[in-house]
Amino acid sequence: MRHARRLLQERAAAGEVSAAASTLRAMFAQEPDIPKKLRALWALHAIGAADETLLLEQLHHDSEYLRAWAARLLCENGGPSSAALDRFAVMAADDDSPYVRLHLASLLQRVPAAERWPIARGLLTHAADAEDDNIPLMIWYGVEPLVQRDVGRFLALAAGGRIPLVARFAARRAASLPDNAAALASLVTLLQESTGEISGALVAGCLEGLEGRRTVAMPAGWSATFRQLQASASEDVREQSLQLALIFDDPVALETLRRRAGDRNASAASRQRSIAGLVAKQAADTAPLLLELIDDPATRPAAIRGLAEFDHPQTAEALLARYADFDADAKQDAIQTLAARPAWALRLLDAVADGRIARTDVSAYSARQLLSLQNETVTARVEAVWGRLRSTPAEKQQLIGSYKRRLPAESLGQADRSLGRAVFEKTCAKCHRFFDAGGQIGPNITGSQRTNLDYLLETIIDPSAAIGRDYQLQVLETTGGRVISGLVVDEGDTAVTVQTVNEPVVVPTAEIDTRTTSSVSMMPEGILQTLSTEEIRALFAYLMGPDQVALPAGAAAGE
Repeated sequence: MRHARRLLQERAAAGEVSAAASTLRAMFAQEPDIPKKLRALWALHAIGAADETLLLEQLHHDSEYLRAWAARLLCENGGPSSAALDRFAVMAADDDSPYVRLHLASLLQRVPAAERWPIARGLLTHAADAEDDNIPLMIWYGVEPLVQRDVGRFLALAAGGRIPLVARFAARRAASLPDNAAALASLVTLLQESTGEISGALVAGCLEGLEGRRTVAMPAGWSATFRQLQASASEDVREQSLQLALIFDDPVALETLRRRAGDRNASAASRQRSIAGLVAKQAADTAPLLLELIDDPATRPAAIRGLAEFDHPQTAEALLARYADFDADAKQDAIQTLAARPAWALRLLDAVADGRIARTDVSAYSARQLLSLQNETVTARVEAVWGRLRSTPAEKQQLIGSYKRRLPAESLGQADRSLGRAVFEKTCAKCHRFFDAGGQIGPNITGSQRTNLDYLLETIIDPSAAIGRDYQLQVLETTGGRVISGLVVDEGDTAVTVQTVNEPVVVPTAEIDTRTTSSVSMMPEGILQTLSTEEIRALFAYLMGPDQVALPAGAAAGE
């Protein structure tokens, strides 16, 4: 059939298909079978004989496939007529076929922007389409350009519908505009009128659009809207509206977060969210509060990580004094925080030198962070404690040969793979996923050439030899003096999100003092230097094994 249509199209170009057109029209009119009817319609369109009158008639056909294809073909050769657009708007609101609605949503991008409003409005009334994999996204692609035409009308369109995804995306897009005062005013008004999932979607989208902005002028009417949102039955709405209020410098939000962060009767998750909000805001007097909260196991992780944002003179002393009582995760958080500023890094290295912190606790990733400070004194101290982390190519080849001799096949066959998993959890799992465990910062190594010992040794000892662009280390120094190294996972006009070893950090663009892209991999050299021969053999046996194994008795994932 395709070949036949092509031949007919070629003959149509030569003006030789008048008889064929008549035959196809008759076939289309008389054929009861929908697939055959469609083939006749496609052939008529291919030769230019499916005129607008014929296609408009099919928009009323009982078959959803003919309605959908007629709409599609009406948009094939330039903009659809006003008659077609009027009918599209009616169908968008009234057609009970998701297949037809998907086609109409897809066609929005072929419709002049000024004519999209009524069609989009009709499509957004179908709550049944909210969970469809494609329709909400296709509607969004069609309406997104409308934000530049009339932001208030754009937001009202999305908020007045019944598809939360479009409402969320619209709020995010509007809030992210450089000059967003009018958009935020419209959003506040719409939030007073919205309920249920649409209300939650608008709040979530607005918060996403303002990510990276520590302070935004409070829109008129926000106080009343905030009280209404705080009375919502949805915990997500209450939490996200609180974060919004914080960005708007609402004093009620600041006091609420401070009170809840210290409330031992509140849930750990709620308290940690409160800490995250205060840290993101860099609210006054937050650092002293965090120093108090590191003694509470429920808030310790968020408090330790949050301290990295504040150049408080007591931070290093407080973390080092409590270090011995921390669990494994808290110790790594403390090391990463201490490695964020040169003065703290020197205190950390003092603690390693005098034995208060075990040398093996400072992972290769933490050592890389210390080197990222680009402080001559810190670098010299790191190399004195850790050894030189950057080897020459010749030295790396010697290391590869040395380790290969220590890893004969028979020793790997006898190695404890459960111990190997424990070593992996400690040294690799924060970044790499392997089977069903690990992080997402680095590549998933489950399907790599991991049964090849040479490949593994080269990758671990010389990780920068073949580095993908997506895994190049980025080093950011903020105007507040913090140094952050990791992978940039998201970047917009107002903020950059850096995934570090232990957390994602959102850095406002205005607060980035310097930013450099390293020519080396985020995966540091020297990972094997802190391991015993038994641990190295166990690690390689685990990595080269055919399946997942259990951790040793008493060990937990992530330790």
